[in-house]
Amino acid sequence: MKKIISLLLVLVVVLGCVGLAACNGGDGGAVVDDGVAEPTNGNGNGDGNGDGNGNGGEESLADILGHGTGIDSVSYVMETTAPGMPTMTVEMWMEGNKFRTEMDEQGQHMIYLANYDTGKAYMYMPDDNIAIQIDFGQVSPPDYEDVQNIPAYDYTIIGTDTEDGKVCLVVEYSAAGATVKSWIWKEHGFPVRMETTTAEGTIIVVFKDIDFSDIPDDMFELPAGVQIMEF
Repeated sequence: MKKIISLLLVLVVVLGCVGLAACNGGDGGAVVDDGVAEPTNGNGNGDGNGDGNGNGGEESLADILGHGTGIDSVSYVMETTAPGMPTMTVEMWMEGNKFRTEMDEQGQHMIYLANYDTGKAYMYMPDDNIAIQIDFGQVSPPDYEDVQNIPAYDYTIIGTDTEDGKVCLVVEYSAAGATVKSWIWKEHGFPVRMETTTAEGTIIVVFKDIDFSDIPDDMFELPAGVQIMEF
């Protein structure tokens, strides 16, 4: 039981760190201002700056984010680097109102399943054939969806950059005492990289192996015969 409690605490910390970074795949390259997108604020008065109202004919931030609103199925690998902590690697799958997270911690492989339709969430440990039902009130939506909230902030378009072969619009804004910089994949309105800087340092989240293919239903279900515990 002590091991289970310890792993639950790790899961809460990991998901909390990921959520903090996202409140705001890639190789970490510097932002390139190539003249396609000059720095501007989010008020739509720039000139050829990617906000859709200048003379450059670029898509606006709203247009780019609009490409992501129709995403119903996605999987990706998320790598999070924070000051004083080892890099965390998490695999994510999301389809409709269901999502699955996998990670390794303390020598244990953990799978986190949540279904908004049924209101149930589990932490599944396949090595022990045990699943712990989690209070659904602790479930957070997939972190990538936070980029859809950027227009609510006083954002600045930094420029256009290529991360992991993906052409991105780079946007910076402040939220909750942090400065957030997001690399948004222009084609799909999906984040490729996020950097959140506070007084404690910078948290970097990189999204890799992004795939929009359909995901089998059983990826979001517990296998038959798993012992379910409530915590």
